[in-house]
Amino acid sequence: MATTSNTIKNDAVIVLANQMDENGLLNSESKARANKAVEIFNESAISHIVTCGWNYRNDSDIKIADAFKSYIVNSLGVNRSKVITELNSRDTVGDAYFTKINLALTLNWKNLCVVTSDYHVKRTQEIFSFIYGNDFSVDVYGVSVVHDISILSNELASTYAFRDTFLGVTKGNNTEILKCLRDRHPFYNGQVYSKI
Repeated sequence: MATTSNTIKNDAVIVLANQMDENGLLNSESKARANKAVEIFNESAISHIVTCGWNYRNDSDIKIADAFKSYIVNSLGVNRSKVITELNSRDTVGDAYFTKINLALTLNWKNLCVVTSDYHVKRTQEIFSFIYGNDFSVDVYGVSVVHDISILSNELASTYAFRDTFLGVTKGNNTEILKCLRDRHPFYNGQVYSKI
């Protein structure tokens, strides 16, 4: 599902992580997202695929962005030099912020597509549009996966939490967004994980 026009040439495709096991093997939902990202990459002459995520498991030092890269390179045949890992993100908000700061701004990317699961498209679009701001174009694609009402309920709760956390923050303002992450977001302010 694309949320904006497909006539825009995208500079990169960002694939959001789901889960992996302690050995770095992706679950079926993560593989479906990676497969879709590679399909878009191959069909659209996009320069790079970006994988996101840190070592979120207590029983593993493997960063999920590296696990995605390994799968994309070794199982899907993409040239290793075309896959960039963003290792700082801990959730969708971090995926948006760190890909913007560390990659899009540095590499002058303006048009991006993001791949996630179908149930996560709406929230992903809202978060990326807010973090990236008006100077960027972001398309979000969702792969169809099996999910239940609890996942949909969690998406809604997470959307409200995002809006509450960033209340009063200016859309696309990197300084304000970083301050908000450090002060108010539990994944980045030291409440749940170490403070950035």
